[in-house]
Amino acid sequence: MAYDFNIFERSAAKLQDMGRFQDALEVYMFMADGDPSLDAGYLGMRIAECYEAMGRMREAKYWHGRAVEENPGVWQVSENARERLQDLPIEHLLISD
Repeated sequence: MAYDFNIFERSAAKLQDMGRFQDALEVYMFMADGDPSLDAGYLGMRIAECYEAMGRMREAKYWHGRAVEENPGVWQVSENARERLQDLPIEHLLISD
């Protein structure tokens, strides 16, 4: 079955506008499945925005990084986010023997 990804994109953007970030994320993940370039980083940036809006900063940082990897220098939003999220602490998750 052929899909019109423009319809998916418009729907996901509307879901984001409605604050339904988990639903938007599911649409973006469906679109990204099997797309190694993530449409030149665009989908990575949108996925990251959803995670960030849900307060899931580690996931947001990862996906902003993927967006920049796929399209360096173009996605200023993701580059700025990577800088802003660069110092997320991890020490509280470490377990010592």
